[in-house]
Amino acid sequence: MDYSRGGYRVLTNENNKRSSGSSSSEFMENPGKKYPRLCIIISALFLFCLISWLPFIAVKPRGPLAFVWPANQSRNTRDLIFPQHSTSLLSPEICKSGDGSTPPYLLVIVCSAVKNFEARYTIRQSWARDTKRTLKNVRVVFLVGQNINNTQQEQLMSESDQYGDIIQESFIDTYANLTVKSMMLLKWFTQNCDQTQYVMKTDDDMYINLVKLYDLVQTNKKPNLLVGSLICNAIPIKDPYNKWYVPSYMFSAKKYPNYLSGTGYVMSRKAAEKIFNASLDTPLFHLEDIYVTGILSSKVNIRPSDNIGFSYIRRKLNSCLFKQSVTTHNVKLAEMKAIYEKLESSKNTECPKLKSKLIREYGPGKCSWPKS
Repeated sequence: MDYSRGGYRVLTNENNKRSSGSSSSEFMENPGKKYPRLCIIISALFLFCLISWLPFIAVKPRGPLAFVWPANQSRNTRDLIFPQHSTSLLSPEICKSGDGSTPPYLLVIVCSAVKNFEARYTIRQSWARDTKRTLKNVRVVFLVGQNINNTQQEQLMSESDQYGDIIQESFIDTYANLTVKSMMLLKWFTQNCDQTQYVMKTDDDMYINLVKLYDLVQTNKKPNLLVGSLICNAIPIKDPYNKWYVPSYMFSAKKYPNYLSGTGYVMSRKAAEKIFNASLDTPLFHLEDIYVTGILSSKVNIRPSDNIGFSYIRRKLNSCLFKQSVTTHNVKLAEMKAIYEKLESSKNTECPKLKSKLIREYGPGKCSWPKS
């Protein structure tokens, strides 16, 4: 029992025993009271380790900011592509008729760079060879801009003389000018190929199955065809370190219009003319596929359509898969010729019809469209 004496608490023997028996637990709970020096040493060691590791756990630099057109730079298409003038430095007579030649029914324009000599040569030696063999009314040309390397320019002119398939336009060929490049493509096409019915835009790291592509446009029933790999419900990226960063002064809506991947898309002559004319009164946007196949196409009420034969990702290197596909992205130069030769050697080999998910694993998902 406890007794109070003059304000103090007095413990009985029983309580004294309990009190002395709990001294070890008190040490475990508060070791600093009994061994203060040990706690100081442990704390010092912990602090030393933390400071030593700070350089490794600190936030690493994220790299350079994404380059976008500044707010005060003109994005007026007319000021950048000069629609009423010829701006071509090199212009092949691919679409001219005469001397027994006829304009192509389908023209594939491959966006390249002046320095990419090997990529263009590899394409000529692989999938573009079908234009010389079986697809006489299909042609492949390459579109480049300008750079400041005089030696490369001389090589390009020599290449143009040899193959006659180089379009060179007068703009600085940079990533930031990809939209300018695409508008130059449409400008050249509308000015030079008035009898060609279809045009495809693609890149020099793509493998194109021209046979499958030709079948697609031949069976087309849409006068305003715009087809490729459809992307829906994409949201503008606001991270300034991201490659696809978009400031609000360039695009203020919460969602992009549905558009086609810029790795490869096809349009009819009628659609190409409408989209090009719409660009003359629409400020340029630095993401070319969104601008051309999303912003401009919606402005002229052309709805881009999806086709599983088009893909913006790398496919498995399977001959039956390539036979049933139109485009494949990120194909290495060493692979292009091997793929083409494999397809040539297996021409007479029957392939089972592949299911849609085997041809392309992804889809555009549920797409919503504005009410017309």
